[in-house]
Amino acid sequence: MVRNAAWRRSLLCVLALSLGFASPPCKARIYTNHWAVRIVGGPEVAERIADKYGYRNMGQIGDLKDHYHFFHSRTIKRSTLSSRGRHSFISMEPKVEWIQQQVVKRRIKRDYKQSPPLSLMWYIHCNDDVHNCQSDMNIMGAWKRGYTGKDVVVTILDDGIERNHPDLFQNYDPQASFDVNGNDMDPMPRYDATNENKHGTRCAGEVAAAANNSHCIVGIAYNARIGGVRMLDGDVTDMVEAKSLSLQPQHIDIYSASWGPDDDGKTVDGPASLARQAFENGIRMGRKGRGSIFVWASGNGGRSRDHCSCDGYTNSIYTISISSTAESGRKPWYLEECSSTLTTTYSSGENYDRKIITTDLRHRCTDSHTGTSASAPMAAAIIALALEANPLLTWRDVQHIIVKTSRAGHLSAPDWKTNAAGYNVSHLYGFGLMDAEAMVKEAERWRQVPTQHVCVESADRQIRTIRPEHVVRSVYKATGCTDNLNHHVIYLEHVVVRITITHPRRGDLSINLTSPSGTKSQLLANRLFDHSMEGFKNWEFMTTHCWGEKAAGDWVLEIYDSPSQLRSQKVPGMTFKNNTRSDCFITSILVLFCHLLTMVL
Repeated sequence: MVRNAAWRRSLLCVLALSLGFASPPCKARIYTNHWAVRIVGGPEVAERIADKYGYRNMGQIGDLKDHYHFFHSRTIKRSTLSSRGRHSFISMEPKVEWIQQQVVKRRIKRDYKQSPPLSLMWYIHCNDDVHNCQSDMNIMGAWKRGYTGKDVVVTILDDGIERNHPDLFQNYDPQASFDVNGNDMDPMPRYDATNENKHGTRCAGEVAAAANNSHCIVGIAYNARIGGVRMLDGDVTDMVEAKSLSLQPQHIDIYSASWGPDDDGKTVDGPASLARQAFENGIRMGRKGRGSIFVWASGNGGRSRDHCSCDGYTNSIYTISISSTAESGRKPWYLEECSSTLTTTYSSGENYDRKIITTDLRHRCTDSHTGTSASAPMAAAIIALALEANPLLTWRDVQHIIVKTSRAGHLSAPDWKTNAAGYNVSHLYGFGLMDAEAMVKEAERWRQVPTQHVCVESADRQIRTIRPEHVVRSVYKATGCTDNLNHHVIYLEHVVVRITITHPRRGDLSINLTSPSGTKSQLLANRLFDHSMEGFKNWEFMTTHCWGEKAAGDWVLEIYDSPSQLRSQKVPGMTFKNNTRSDCFITSILVLFCHLLTMVL
């Protein structure tokens, strides 16, 4: 590799609870005729500026103050070139602090099409034939304690929901719904011959299908209020995502998302600036300051050997990343592994396994809902039961309760380990299968966790070089900021490593992080199909595996470059040429943000 400043990057190692997100530049940008603009001075000023430059002001972007959605009818709707008309002079206005022409972001729904025979809702009740009820998520146990999701509001961010479905209309909440694609209040999906936009309706039924109506199913939180945001049936932009994530944050408790960037084993993508701000605003101010709950499907890229650490949504500390397991406890073929996964619910495994029964378009039912798409709304519904048990839970309380009550049970994984705080954890399943009854019991007596403390510790700058078949090993000494009471930290929640690295083939890299207590997290695995030369630019890898451990001590970061391991694997229809290349250069700076508890829970 050329030893030029343009090719050198810094490696930032961050152990964090509340960092922002970072995403690499798009490879092929498609510009729209929509803009996001930050204007100070209020709606009247925004309206005046829009009119002056030929824009149409579509209103504030969700709950983001001073951010407006501008539309320009004389600009090409979709173009590979950014706009350069007279309206571009808007950025010179003193009241305009920022403007961004919106680009299309590829987002996919995380389901698969399979059709087993219709059968009972096996994932709600215990099957005595499977491992003595270790397979039970104890949903009926939570119901018997009187918890059904009453007064909790869940919204499905997807392609709309069929609000007049016989199983949904009773619990439908118009205040928790919006059509971002059509810019109106009605989230009804667009119908076509293939029922393409069935995904949101299927997810909604899992959460809040009404009980005792003899139609299709009963939702796990069958008395919760259910809303839908239609935002995937059109161009998905940063602004579209931000509007969806920030809809009615004082009314909506839980946002459930079963979509994300391509699970193709070669994409590295995450939320852009507006969506990042929506996440941060949500956890700071949503639910009257207790924090919005964002539930996310971990991804279906297992067959492409994808790694969910390359998805900036599931890899975020602000989202609860949900994995899937088959009824048998075996790993589904589509499952991605990563250290950011928090917990697991059911979906399908092999083709012969039972799938999830739920509501479907045109007032029908389906027995074929699957993928991590099915697992995320199931988790959102269980969280709704816990919030009914204790509405005062913060977004961090919810994560702590999940960690404490999830269990390995019958889930089969080769990497189960017990961390230094006594928690069983796996790269496949996080802390294990969710337990609804245990969660509501814990919620009933839960005391809020203390305020987060942030510790920043810097290391000396150094240039590191990694060659093929070698490893760079860095040791970072953390004290937990013992000399600063306002930042002194003791016990870990999440750990985030922010990395900038150049490399001629990104998929050859793998990264491990070992805590002072000896818990090893695989932050990144080799990705067979990732041929990108872009490397990583300020990308944040996250692990939950050190939860509850002490922060102080030596942290060991290892970056491996292993092309031979990938090329030795035989993949049908693919051949690899010998890979000759120059070294990869790494500059490393340690910045330590430990958001920890100031007391033992």
